Amino acid sequence: MDEKEKLRREIFGETDDDAVTAPKPAVNTTPLFPLRQIWPEALANLERLLAESGESKLAASVNTLMVFDRCRCGADYCSSVYTKPKPSDGWGKPHRNLVFWNPETKDLDTRERIGDSGEWQTTEFTTIIDVVKEEIAFIEILNDHESRRRLVEALPDVEAAK
Repeated sequence: MDEKEKLRREIFGETDDDAVTAPKPAVNTTPLFPLRQIWPEALANLERLLAESGESKLAASVNTLMVFDRCRCGADYCSSVYTKPKPSDGWGKPHRNLVFWNPETKDLDTRERIGDSGEWQTTEFTTIIDVVKEEIAFIEILNDHESRRRLVEALPDVEAAK
């Protein structure tokens, strides 16, 4: 801290505790619209993948999923959506992930394509699902540009909407 800042703080009686921090963005806790309105094909594929993986309860819930927000990381390959309110400090427990790999994905240990092994459930786009208390809370689909386009169109960035 420079001398001018020290003097200013002394004059106004400010301490480090008085520093202004940016407020955290508000978490949306109200469902915005059914996910099936923008992702009918992706959800049909997801329902099939879940059913084939023995996740019949989750598969049955796919068409009832609601959108609360989308990921706003800005990556052009990310089409990720919150189907439950976004947690401020992690999902908590019980939490698990279901992963469906793009067949071109390579195993880091063997350097072989996952799709060739027969051990992994594969799909056109790598898809990761966060399951919290046995409900789908977040869906991440990587490199599906059409799903990303539809998601960003439905939930544009605030700056872009102005």
